[in-house]
Amino acid sequence: MTEQPVFAAIDLGSTKVCVVLGQAIDEDRFEIVGIGSASTQGGMRNGTIVDVQQTVAAIRKAVDVAARKASCQVSRVVVGFAGGEIEGQDQKVMIALKDREVMASDIDRILQEARTMMGCQASELLHTIPKSYRIDEQGGILNPVGMVGARLEALVHVIRGSDMVLANLKRSVERAGLTVRDGDFILQPLASARAVLTEDDKELGVCVVDIGGGTTTMVLYQNGSLSGVRIIPLGGGAMTKDLAAVMRISQSDAERIKKEVFSTPGQAPLQEPSDEEGGTSSPPVPEEISPGAGRRTQVREVVEARLEEILTRVKGDLDRMRQNAFLARGVVLVGGVARMPNIVPFAEKIFEMPVSVGQTASRVQGLVDQASSPEYASAIGLLYFARDQWGPEELGHQSESRTDEAREGGRGTGPAPGLRIWNWLREII
Repeated sequence: MTEQPVFAAIDLGSTKVCVVLGQAIDEDRFEIVGIGSASTQGGMRNGTIVDVQQTVAAIRKAVDVAARKASCQVSRVVVGFAGGEIEGQDQKVMIALKDREVMASDIDRILQEARTMMGCQASELLHTIPKSYRIDEQGGILNPVGMVGARLEALVHVIRGSDMVLANLKRSVERAGLTVRDGDFILQPLASARAVLTEDDKELGVCVVDIGGGTTTMVLYQNGSLSGVRIIPLGGGAMTKDLAAVMRISQSDAERIKKEVFSTPGQAPLQEPSDEEGGTSSPPVPEEISPGAGRRTQVREVVEARLEEILTRVKGDLDRMRQNAFLARGVVLVGGVARMPNIVPFAEKIFEMPVSVGQTASRVQGLVDQASSPEYASAIGLLYFARDQWGPEELGHQSESRTDEAREGGRGTGPAPGLRIWNWLREII
């Protein structure tokens, strides 16, 4: 592994924790050097922590697996989540320029004013995203720095989360021996979009739908900018519970049957990570409950009924958000459920527009087989946020720590306290 900074991302899902370690190759690609995952064992529910000890154990296990693969230490991380009450509002801000040039400091003032207008604690603010600017009578400006005018107006989308949810997330990550700053918590749908969308997709109109274990998230882009984010407290876990209730079996058996029935024809059933990879070993489904032809039909009917409910709720929110606007790129599906065979034609009947499964293969190399799976889209997207938010001090310190670890065979020290946070989030504008 080359002596370049290794960025660390933790995707905190309801059913499992995914950790991805990567080195930036260029502006749009990462070398994936470590991947680990671990079951939350019930420590998360609908994207929020309900058992700190189980969550901490899952984080430690997933991080250890990824770190061993990468032969490096993990100290500071960015964290993706999708739980609690999330609220996004557009704020209109104006400042006087008095016929002078727009400076970077003016943009800072705009963003700070937008945050203030939300009227909430600073710890609740997640993202402050400029959508468009206007100088005097000229609108539709994406970057006003260097332009001259009498007044500068901006439309800024500010997203806030639950202070309690964020506090528990931070406490759990820190108890796992890691460092995370307030600006390092990222909404999973924004991360997923960063991993699978191009600027052309955002300009033409697209909605990314991430169907996870406990939540389904969606993010809409129109005319090149963010239009809105939604979180629905339903996911693949609801399908498993339905199956367990109908077939009168345990949820663990129901999950294994679901994966067996919905595996792509010609391929082995979808598997959870092994013990070595940070998961738990799964015994085979007992013969008495193994699905025969008739039971396979029953399994499909149960699972597809819940999937239809989830996608119908997404469509309802999407129709309200886009307000009849045409989405040329349609819907892009990511998350573990997106691996189901025939999900594209199934979803197209519901959305009545083009549907595709998000691809990250063109943006990663190294451990491509795992990293290119749609369930890792959010974790891959988090690496871009880490790259843009971690300042030179942090990167230099991490590189030194890994060098010391390789030389001494020990664990490095924690990250430097000084840090420059870049919260412009230009990739999602």
